[in-house]
Amino acid sequence: MIKLLAIDLDGTLLNENLEISSENVEAITLARKAGIKVIIATGRPEQLVKPYIEQLNMEDDLIMYNGSVIGHPFKEEKLYSKELSKESAREVIEFCEKHDYICMVYTKAAIISKPNYRVTFFEEKNKLLSDKNKCVFKDIRDIDEILSEEINKILLIEKDVNKYNIAKDFAKELKDCSVVQSQNGFIDINPMGASKGAALAFYSKKLGFKRHEIAAVGDQDNDVSMLEFAELSIAMGNASEGAVNAAKYHTLTNNENGVAIAIMKYLLKSWTKC
Repeated sequence: MIKLLAIDLDGTLLNENLEISSENVEAITLARKAGIKVIIATGRPEQLVKPYIEQLNMEDDLIMYNGSVIGHPFKEEKLYSKELSKESAREVIEFCEKHDYICMVYTKAAIISKPNYRVTFFEEKNKLLSDKNKCVFKDIRDIDEILSEEINKILLIEKDVNKYNIAKDFAKELKDCSVVQSQNGFIDINPMGASKGAALAFYSKKLGFKRHEIAAVGDQDNDVSMLEFAELSIAMGNASEGAVNAAKYHTLTNNENGVAIAIMKYLLKSWTKC
Protein backbone atom coordinates (compact mmCIF):
# COMPACT_ATOMS: atom_id res chain seq x y z
CA MET A 1 0.00 0.00 0.00
CA ILE A 2 1.26 3.47 -0.87
CA LYS A 3 1.73 5.66 2.20
CA LEU A 4 3.69 8.64 0.80
CA LEU A 5 3.13 10.51 -2.48
CA ALA A 6 5.63 13.10 -3.76
CA ILE A 7 4.36 15.48 -6.43
CA ASP A 8 6.39 17.92 -8.53
CA LEU A 9 4.98 21.42 -9.08
CA ASP A 10 5.86 23.00 -12.45
CA GLY A 11 4.66 20.96 -15.39
CA THR A 12 3.02 18.47 -13.04
CA LEU A 13 0.66 19.77 -10.36
CA LEU A 14 0.59 23.26 -11.91
CA ASN A 15 -1.03 23.84 -15.30
CA GLU A 16 0.40 26.20 -17.92
CA ASN A 17 -1.10 29.16 -16.00
CA LEU A 18 0.81 28.04 -12.87
CA GLU A 19 -2.46 27.16 -11.14
CA ILE A 20 -3.59 24.06 -9.25
CA SER A 21 -6.91 22.87 -10.63
CA SER A 22 -9.84 22.06 -8.36
CA GLU A 23 -9.70 18.49 -9.72
CA ASN A 24 -6.10 18.10 -8.52
CA VAL A 25 -6.92 19.58 -5.11
CA GLU A 26 -9.89 17.23 -4.74
CA ALA A 27 -7.80 14.18 -5.66
CA ILE A 28 -5.10 15.15 -3.14
CA THR A 29 -7.80 15.54 -0.48
CA LEU A 30 -9.14 12.06 -1.27
CA ALA A 31 -5.63 10.61 -1.11
CA ARG A 32 -5.11 12.13 2.33
CA LYS A 33 -8.45 10.77 3.52
CA ALA A 34 -7.26 7.34 2.39
CA GLY A 35 -4.26 7.69 4.70
CA ILE A 36 -1.66 8.75 2.12
CA LYS A 37 0.74 11.54 3.13
CA VAL A 38 1.11 13.96 0.20
CA ILE A 39 4.19 16.17 -0.12
CA ILE A 40 5.54 18.57 -2.72
CA ALA A 41 8.93 17.94 -4.35
CA THR A 42 9.99 20.94 -6.41
CA GLY A 43 12.99 22.80 -7.79
CA ARG A 44 11.48 26.02 -6.47
CA PRO A 45 12.71 27.77 -3.31
CA GLU A 46 10.50 28.79 -0.38
CA GLN A 47 9.89 32.14 -2.05
CA LEU A 48 8.11 30.55 -5.02
CA VAL A 49 6.02 27.91 -3.25
CA LYS A 50 4.36 30.15 -0.66
CA PRO A 51 1.24 30.94 -2.75
CA TYR A 52 0.29 27.25 -2.96
CA ILE A 53 0.64 26.30 0.71
CA GLU A 54 -2.78 27.52 1.80
CA GLN A 55 -4.60 26.06 -1.20
CA LEU A 56 -3.08 22.64 -0.51
CA ASN A 57 -3.44 22.93 3.27
CA MET A 58 0.23 21.97 3.38
CA GLU A 59 1.54 21.67 6.94
CA ASP A 60 4.14 18.98 6.22
CA ASP A 61 7.67 19.82 5.08
CA LEU A 62 8.34 20.18 1.36
CA ILE A 63 11.26 19.00 -0.74
CA MET A 64 12.57 22.21 -2.34
CA TYR A 65 15.51 23.43 -4.45
CA ASN A 66 15.60 20.01 -6.21
CA GLY A 67 16.28 18.34 -2.89
CA SER A 68 18.80 20.73 -1.34
CA VAL A 69 16.27 21.52 1.38
CA ILE A 70 13.45 19.76 3.19
CA GLY A 71 11.52 22.34 5.13
CA HIS A 72 8.51 24.63 5.13
CA PRO A 73 8.26 28.20 3.79
CA PHE A 74 6.70 29.48 7.01
CA LYS A 75 8.89 27.60 9.48
CA GLU A 76 12.48 28.44 10.39
CA GLU A 77 13.66 24.94 11.25
CA LYS A 78 14.73 22.73 8.36
CA LEU A 79 14.59 18.95 8.40
CA TYR A 80 17.43 18.74 5.89
CA SER A 81 19.65 21.28 4.14
CA LYS A 82 22.60 21.33 1.74
CA GLU A 83 24.45 24.52 0.83
CA LEU A 84 26.48 25.38 -2.28
CA SER A 85 30.13 26.00 -1.50
CA LYS A 86 31.19 29.63 -1.64
CA GLU A 87 33.82 28.73 -4.26
CA SER A 88 31.32 27.12 -6.63
CA ALA A 89 28.74 29.84 -6.11
CA ARG A 90 31.33 32.50 -6.93
CA GLU A 91 32.46 30.61 -10.02
CA VAL A 92 28.88 30.35 -11.32
CA ILE A 93 27.99 33.97 -10.63
CA GLU A 94 31.19 35.27 -12.22
CA PHE A 95 30.63 33.07 -15.28
CA CYS A 96 27.11 34.46 -15.70
CA GLU A 97 28.35 38.03 -15.27
CA LYS A 98 31.12 37.58 -17.80
CA HIS A 99 29.01 35.89 -20.48
CA ASP A 100 25.67 37.63 -19.87
CA TYR A 101 23.48 34.78 -18.59
CA ILE A 102 20.45 35.21 -16.36
CA CYS A 103 21.52 34.13 -12.90
CA MET A 104 19.07 33.67 -10.02
CA VAL A 105 20.54 32.89 -6.61
CA TYR A 106 18.11 31.07 -4.32
CA THR A 107 18.19 31.61 -0.55
CA LYS A 108 15.48 31.21 2.08
CA ALA A 109 15.13 34.96 2.62
CA ALA A 110 15.09 36.08 -1.00
CA ILE A 111 15.86 35.40 -4.64
CA ILE A 112 18.90 37.45 -5.59
CA SER A 113 18.96 38.50 -9.23
CA LYS A 114 19.38 41.40 -11.59
CA PRO A 115 16.12 42.49 -13.27
CA ASN A 116 15.00 40.03 -15.96
CA TYR A 117 11.83 38.71 -17.54
CA ARG A 118 11.32 36.04 -14.86
CA VAL A 119 11.68 38.53 -12.01
CA THR A 120 9.19 40.80 -13.76
CA PHE A 121 6.77 37.90 -14.19
CA PHE A 122 6.75 37.01 -10.50
CA GLU A 123 6.67 40.64 -9.39
CA GLU A 124 3.47 41.02 -11.41
CA LYS A 125 2.07 37.95 -9.66
CA ASN A 126 3.05 39.50 -6.31
CA LYS A 127 0.45 42.22 -6.90
CA LEU A 128 -2.31 39.62 -6.54
CA LEU A 129 -0.89 37.97 -3.41
CA SER A 130 -1.14 38.68 0.29
CA ASP A 131 2.02 40.06 1.87
CA LYS A 132 3.00 36.74 3.46
CA ASN A 133 2.82 34.94 0.11
CA LYS A 134 4.79 37.48 -1.92
CA CYS A 135 8.16 36.51 -3.33
CA VAL A 136 11.05 38.63 -2.08
CA PHE A 137 13.59 39.69 -4.72
CA LYS A 138 16.88 41.47 -4.08
CA ASP A 139 19.07 43.08 -6.72
CA ILE A 140 22.52 42.74 -5.14
CA ARG A 141 25.51 43.42 -7.40
CA ASP A 142 28.33 42.79 -4.90
CA ILE A 143 29.35 39.13 -5.13
CA ASP A 144 30.83 39.03 -1.62
CA GLU A 145 27.53 40.27 -0.21
CA ILE A 146 25.67 37.55 -2.13
CA LEU A 147 28.07 34.91 -0.85
CA SER A 148 27.38 35.95 2.75
CA GLU A 149 24.01 34.20 2.36
CA GLU A 150 23.35 30.46 2.57
CA ILE A 151 22.82 29.51 -1.07
CA ASN A 152 20.89 26.31 -1.73
CA LYS A 153 20.64 26.59 -5.51
CA ILE A 154 21.56 28.80 -8.45
CA LEU A 155 19.34 28.86 -11.52
CA LEU A 156 20.96 29.78 -14.82
CA ILE A 157 18.59 30.67 -17.69
CA GLU A 158 19.42 30.87 -21.39
CA LYS A 159 17.00 30.40 -24.29
CA ASP A 160 19.61 30.53 -27.07
CA VAL A 161 20.54 26.91 -27.79
CA ASN A 162 24.21 27.56 -28.54
CA LYS A 163 24.73 29.69 -25.44
CA TYR A 164 22.77 27.17 -23.38
CA ASN A 165 25.05 24.33 -24.47
CA ILE A 166 28.12 26.39 -23.59
CA ALA A 167 26.72 27.00 -20.11
CA LYS A 168 25.78 23.35 -19.75
CA ASP A 169 29.36 22.30 -20.57
CA PHE A 170 30.65 24.82 -18.03
CA ALA A 171 28.29 23.53 -15.34
CA LYS A 172 29.33 19.92 -15.92
CA GLU A 173 32.90 20.85 -14.97
CA LEU A 174 31.94 22.26 -11.57
CA LYS A 175 33.65 20.03 -9.03
CA ASP A 176 31.22 19.90 -6.11
CA CYS A 177 27.82 20.53 -7.71
CA SER A 178 24.87 18.54 -9.01
CA VAL A 179 23.53 19.87 -12.32
CA VAL A 180 20.12 19.11 -13.79
CA GLN A 181 17.53 20.59 -16.16
CA SER A 182 14.14 21.53 -14.71
CA GLN A 183 12.73 23.25 -17.81
CA ASN A 184 13.88 24.01 -21.33
CA GLY A 185 16.55 26.69 -21.10
CA PHE A 186 17.11 26.14 -17.37
CA ILE A 187 20.27 24.84 -15.71
CA ASP A 188 19.78 24.09 -12.01
CA ILE A 189 23.00 24.08 -10.00
CA ASN A 190 22.74 22.40 -6.61
CA PRO A 191 25.20 21.15 -3.97
CA MET A 192 26.81 17.81 -4.77
CA GLY A 193 24.54 14.92 -3.81
CA ALA A 194 21.39 17.01 -3.75
CA SER A 195 18.50 15.53 -5.71
CA LYS A 196 14.79 14.95 -5.29
CA GLY A 197 15.47 11.22 -5.08
CA ALA A 198 18.04 11.56 -2.29
CA ALA A 199 15.77 13.93 -0.37
CA LEU A 200 12.78 11.61 -0.81
CA ALA A 201 14.86 8.68 0.46
CA PHE A 202 15.92 10.71 3.51
CA TYR A 203 12.37 11.95 4.14
CA SER A 204 10.73 8.54 3.80
CA LYS A 205 13.28 6.93 6.14
CA LYS A 206 12.72 9.72 8.68
CA LEU A 207 8.98 9.01 8.58
CA GLY A 208 9.45 5.25 8.75
CA PHE A 209 8.15 4.47 5.25
CA LYS A 210 9.62 1.70 3.11
CA ARG A 211 10.54 2.20 -0.53
CA HIS A 212 7.64 0.04 -1.73
CA GLU A 213 5.29 2.44 0.07
CA ILE A 214 6.43 5.49 -1.94
CA ALA A 215 4.87 7.01 -5.07
CA ALA A 216 6.07 9.98 -7.14
CA VAL A 217 4.74 12.03 -10.05
CA GLY A 218 6.92 14.29 -12.22
CA ASP A 219 7.63 15.61 -15.67
CA GLN A 220 11.25 16.75 -16.05
CA ASP A 221 14.83 15.53 -15.79
CA ASN A 222 15.11 16.91 -12.25
CA ASP A 223 12.32 14.45 -11.32
CA VAL A 224 14.15 11.38 -12.65
CA SER A 225 15.92 10.58 -9.37
CA MET A 226 12.69 10.48 -7.37
CA LEU A 227 10.87 8.55 -10.10
CA GLU A 228 13.66 5.99 -9.97
CA PHE A 229 13.46 5.81 -6.17
CA ALA A 230 9.68 5.48 -5.84
CA GLU A 231 8.08 2.06 -6.19
CA LEU A 232 5.09 3.61 -7.96
CA SER A 233 6.48 6.18 -10.42
CA ILE A 234 4.28 8.16 -12.81
CA ALA A 235 5.33 10.50 -15.63
CA MET A 236 3.11 13.26 -16.93
CA GLY A 237 1.82 13.29 -20.50
CA ASN A 238 4.03 16.33 -21.12
CA ALA A 239 7.11 14.71 -19.55
CA SER A 240 10.67 14.84 -20.87
CA GLU A 241 12.18 11.72 -22.40
CA GLY A 242 14.25 11.16 -19.27
CA ALA A 243 11.21 11.29 -16.99
CA VAL A 244 9.19 9.02 -19.29
CA ASN A 245 11.96 6.42 -19.30
CA ALA A 246 12.34 6.56 -15.51
CA ALA A 247 8.63 6.05 -14.77
CA LYS A 248 6.71 2.79 -14.63
CA TYR A 249 3.36 4.40 -15.41
CA HIS A 250 2.08 7.43 -17.29
CA THR A 251 -0.80 9.87 -17.02
CA LEU A 252 -2.28 12.85 -18.90
CA THR A 253 -0.66 16.29 -19.18
CA ASN A 254 -0.57 19.02 -16.55
CA ASN A 255 -3.31 20.84 -18.49
CA GLU A 256 -5.52 17.75 -18.34
CA ASN A 257 -5.45 17.19 -14.57
CA GLY A 258 -2.87 14.44 -14.99
CA VAL A 259 -2.08 14.37 -11.26
CA ALA A 260 -5.73 13.80 -10.36
CA ILE A 261 -5.99 11.02 -12.93
CA ALA A 262 -2.82 9.39 -11.59
CA ILE A 263 -4.03 9.50 -7.98
CA MET A 264 -7.43 8.07 -8.80
CA LYS A 265 -6.18 5.42 -11.22
CA TYR A 266 -2.98 4.19 -9.60
CA LEU A 267 -3.34 4.99 -5.91
CA LEU A 268 -7.06 4.91 -5.20
CA LYS A 269 -8.06 2.54 -8.03
CA SER A 270 -11.31 4.39 -8.59
CA TRP A 271 -10.83 6.18 -11.90
CA THR A 272 -12.93 5.25 -14.92
CA LYS A 273 -12.41 6.78 -18.32
CA CYS A 274 -15.36 8.80 -19.58
